[in-house]
Amino acid sequence: MKSVFKTLTLLLILSMFIVACGGGAEEPAPEEPAAEEPMAEEPAAEEPAAEEPAAEEPMAEVITIEFWHAMGGELGEVVDELVARFNASHDDIQVNATFQGTYDDTYNALLASFDAGTEPNITQNFDLAAQTMFDTGRLVPAYSFDDFDPNVFVPAVRDYYSDENGMVGMAFNSSTPIMYYNADMFAELGIDPPGLDTTFSDMIAKCDEIQAAGVEYCITFGQVGWYFEQILANSGGLYFNNNNGRTGRATEAVFNEGQGVEVFTFLSGLIADGYAPNVGKTWTDTDAVFQAGQAAMIFDSTSGALGMQEGADFEVATTYIPHSDSSDRNGVIIGGAALWLIDSGDDAVNQAAWEVMNFLAQPEQQVTWHSGTGYFPVRVDMDDNPDLQDFWAENPNFRTAIEQLASTNTTMADGSPNYAVLGGKAGPFPAIRQFIVDAYSRVLDDGMSPQEALDEAAEKANQELADYNAFFE
Repeated sequence: MKSVFKTLTLLLILSMFIVACGGGAEEPAPEEPAAEEPMAEEPAAEEPAAEEPAAEEPMAEVITIEFWHAMGGELGEVVDELVARFNASHDDIQVNATFQGTYDDTYNALLASFDAGTEPNITQNFDLAAQTMFDTGRLVPAYSFDDFDPNVFVPAVRDYYSDENGMVGMAFNSSTPIMYYNADMFAELGIDPPGLDTTFSDMIAKCDEIQAAGVEYCITFGQVGWYFEQILANSGGLYFNNNNGRTGRATEAVFNEGQGVEVFTFLSGLIADGYAPNVGKTWTDTDAVFQAGQAAMIFDSTSGALGMQEGADFEVATTYIPHSDSSDRNGVIIGGAALWLIDSGDDAVNQAAWEVMNFLAQPEQQVTWHSGTGYFPVRVDMDDNPDLQDFWAENPNFRTAIEQLASTNTTMADGSPNYAVLGGKAGPFPAIRQFIVDAYSRVLDDGMSPQEALDEAAEKANQELADYNAFFE
């Protein structure tokens, strides 16, 4: 990992050197001398000289925008649909969309392209890469364009991808975790389903009722880092110091304190105490347990809402994720990815790339994206859209995530930012997330306490932060 960021640092130094030297465009090739034309015969006196044909108007130059994304399969088909729609509506700008693989693949391809000088104009990169995207020094922020209106975006989305000056990356595929439950099972058992404001104690009491009635598992979820991050935020806890790395570069992990310990004790305890199966760090196996009726509830992403409904032979309903007993409900962090505009050094090309990004954020495209993928609209002005109203009438579970995010408290009672739900910002965040994944096995397999496992994870995280930050001192 360290070598990757050494490469990144070299790229930053090179980019600063090029700016300082004025860019140094290549000298154009010399023009070939015009060939001499043979002398024309003089026309007969009685014949008038032929008129020169009118010069043709030069065709306007078409700007091609290279767009790299990480949406494969059916998601990629929707991306292609949106790109085709843009291309059909613009004669002067054409987009070439290229699938680069996973989020990690796309990000690594971007770093390599900086070194090779083949970088795209727009790249899609996931939420945890926000800090490293800022650190490249190669971005043109969304807020720098005259027609950018920050007020049209859902506050949690806008604030997550913002620096101190405003929104930098344009949110594209946005999701949050929600709790799905088997509505038929709750009705048959005569047990009230979980509400929108559920504490850990409420969850355990509900689990005791469900399993006392003969259901094998109360809930199922994968041992992935995302749920810990999200439930920590919902409980008002921070992941990093310096206000989650948002008022200064994160230098220390603080998820092993206060709310973090309460959250991890709850999550690992659900598995250790038999309320949830131990399915490891998986996504798909948890769905199978829920859809087979072995568990009454599941934590999962809203982007899987359509598949969850279609894969079950019972009525699926949804609600918000829980929070700790010692906190109020705060809300969730935006997940998914954003679009980042890479500075080409050409104002016209940058403006064209912005036209593409701005197009994708418009209501018509947001409707297509939401209904075709499960990711939700990132705009605040979509509630009255008739197409979405029809879609939500048939798919009410899609509203849960939107309302959970809309009710997220991005500011505190005194008007200051709620840094917990803005999410952590740190360069090595993807690697640090893996330490939380490992912490589950340290508790469940190796007998550590949740506090001990988190302390170990924090120690590793702090070393990652120190190694990364050393490049920017």
